[in-house]
Amino acid sequence: MRAAKPLEERLKQKGPKQQSPTRGGQRGGEQRSRAPARGVDRELVGRSYETGTALRSPRAGERDADPSTAPVESTLTTAARSLHVRHGEQISEGAARHGVPEEAAAAVVLAETANLPGLHDEQMPIRFEPYAFYQRTGTWLVATHKDQEAEYRVFREAAALEPEAAHESLRMGVAQLSGAEAGAAGFESAQAMFAGLDGSQAAQIDGMFNLIGQDLGLREAMGQADWQRVAELRAGPGYGALGYDDALAANAAAYGRAMGKPGYGGGDDDDDKDKPKRKRARRRRTET
Repeated sequence: MRAAKPLEERLKQKGPKQQSPTRGGQRGGEQRSRAPARGVDRELVGRSYETGTALRSPRAGERDADPSTAPVESTLTTAARSLHVRHGEQISEGAARHGVPEEAAAAVVLAETANLPGLHDEQMPIRFEPYAFYQRTGTWLVATHKDQEAEYRVFREAAALEPEAAHESLRMGVAQLSGAEAGAAGFESAQAMFAGLDGSQAAQIDGMFNLIGQDLGLREAMGQADWQRVAELRAGPGYGALGYDDALAANAAAYGRAMGKPGYGGGDDDDDKDKPKRKRARRRRTET
């Protein structure tokens, strides 16, 4: 299957013009412009959940008949099993403490880590959100989202200008918690949050559960497997274009199978009983 085109390219005409290092307009190695063009959606720029995109593609139905064309499912299964082995007990305890299904909490981690190229176990994954930084400082920095090296590079540039704003403009850890959510995650500031989460996936998962505990709407949506609502609460109103709701549902099903939980058997990453409901929801999104 041809890989989906990165969302940054698909939104190129909507976002700010990002100057090439070989072109004029940059001084002293800086990569910044005065402001993003009007129409930039801060929830869409640089965020794409390719798992959801792949599951909704025209070729998705072919995977039921031919397992050899199902790289997405096998990837989900492998990631879900790995997460269950490494952090299953912690996820189980956190989910029970806040009254949410284990697979729903795990789905957030799985969907977010799948969206982080160049991920390394020894380094906390981050994603720098240039629009968030622009809102706080009026300075636009180019973020390519190519890999973690690129994310840390632009983050360090931002931190040299406005340290707290730079940290507030980050998504951190395996659950991609926003620095702006530091208080709800149990930290005094975004910088304290970075220091507390850095180097420990267990701490990053605990931070996610702290946020879940502070958000009744999120807990209810997770408990009802309302993936559209979960996606909207975590990724904003642009979640449909990102495929985030589909990615969450697929990853929840994969983790449910990794747990051996009843109702998640079979070879399809969508729970069969939810398919009609999900198809109708996708049709409504398309029509609107």
